[in-house]
Amino acid sequence: MYKAAPAAGPLLHWVKTMAFCRLLPLLVLIHNTGDLLGAEVRSGIVGGQDAKRGHWPWMAHLNITADGRTRWRCGGTILGRQWVLTAASCWDRHPKPKETRSMVWVGSHALQEASARYMGILYFISHPQYRNLGNRYLNDIALIKLKKPLTFSDNVKPVSLPAADDAFSPSSDCWIAGWGNVGTNVKLQDPETLQQLKISVVPQAACKRQHPEVTADMLCAGGDDGKGACEGDYGGPLVCRSARGLVQVGIASYGSPQGCGVRGRAGVYTQVSKYLSFIDYIHHGEAPDEA
Repeated sequence: MYKAAPAAGPLLHWVKTMAFCRLLPLLVLIHNTGDLLGAEVRSGIVGGQDAKRGHWPWMAHLNITADGRTRWRCGGTILGRQWVLTAASCWDRHPKPKETRSMVWVGSHALQEASARYMGILYFISHPQYRNLGNRYLNDIALIKLKKPLTFSDNVKPVSLPAADDAFSPSSDCWIAGWGNVGTNVKLQDPETLQQLKISVVPQAACKRQHPEVTADMLCAGGDDGKGACEGDYGGPLVCRSARGLVQVGIASYGSPQGCGVRGRAGVYTQVSKYLSFIDYIHHGEAPDEA
């Protein structure tokens, strides 16, 4: 179900019927930016390597908290001047996260060094049919609206999305990136440089054998060599090369319940091409911000 903090905010209603979901209300909260005090629980990629500065300019670091003391991290991608794409599961924590205290960092390379901007969050919108089923998620996608517009630069740019009919296979040139753990309970070392990993998409039949719960709106990647996303990388992108350049094919959602880097267990990603209507409806509903 929709996961935003309760009370104190306006009620937004869907005014269009979308082909993939019923008419549902979305509750969002609009908050001012809060403080950044508190120690973060550090959550990179298993088997990754340091990325070059500016190589992934659409990457966003989500610094999320409920109380200003305990923090967790997720990845995200810049969609436009005021919108960031991520996983709904990043906001599905207890106690519930607060936008007033959470931030989005853009233009980041090493987290112990200065980022280009530290952006306050106005609100977030999870997919209306998002579900947390314990060890897996359905419709694990959300959009964050920033309080202020971004200024694009060489290190801060929007990601490109795939076409609805784009197809990717194990031979596709694909990558993931993030600042999450480098192994189960193994933190990314200071200065916490962005990690990248070339990774292969897993055929859907093999994906289903590893994760029988996977639906047609998900895909699998990595796992054969024990490399892939880990805690703190979720919400971040799987990008693949298409005829139009790199496009975001997936959003890191979850991995093996046995932990990170389990050989033969691929990571599960929300398939972005299945949610283009949702993204377009939310993202382009505020055209003046995208000018």
